[in-house]
Amino acid sequence: MERQVLQLISISLFIVVFSFSCEQKQEKEKVLPLETVLVDTVKVKSSKGVFYVNGKRFSGTIYWNYPNGLDTLRVRRYYDGLKEGTWSRYYPNKMLEEVRTYKEGKKEGTQVGYFPDGRTRFITHFKNDLYEGNAQAWSVAGRLIRNQNYHEGQETGVQQVWYDNGKVKANYVIKDGRRFGLLGTKNCINVSDETF
Repeated sequence: MERQVLQLISISLFIVVFSFSCEQKQEKEKVLPLETVLVDTVKVKSSKGVFYVNGKRFSGTIYWNYPNGLDTLRVRRYYDGLKEGTWSRYYPNKMLEEVRTYKEGKKEGTQVGYFPDGRTRFITHFKNDLYEGNAQAWSVAGRLIRNQNYHEGQETGVQQVWYDNGKVKANYVIKDGRRFGLLGTKNCINVSDETF
């Protein structure tokens, strides 16, 4: 009998805690309704990293159209005035130009840019608004022009940058906080442009 009473108390306590957490979630959603609005129909302001619509911290999706009024230029998401979720930008031909992600106002995750024909223009990774991992970029001709590595926003390991024509601009390694290799400049003059 005592065991059944303990089980009944445990189940009752679980139900109370569960229903309380559900009420808190619903209350939070009531306080911050998510909207979808066209920027031309509202008054917007950004101040100190906080985005406002009609004077209130914005939660939802806001989008911009090209001047033709038909094609979407960009789509941004906010939660309580801070950048949140996926941000997209489009070319006039409805092709994706770039996708960026945010969490609590900071860049987070993979950011990708595209050329108008759909080829990748850049790929970078962020963690807590700092570069993290490999960052690459390509020229219009499809040539790799940037291959750099980061940890907590600081360069680490192999760092390679090329001009659009394929000539090396910089090629060095960061090891134990020190640079080794071709930095690409000498007395503020590009090494490859010097006459020997």
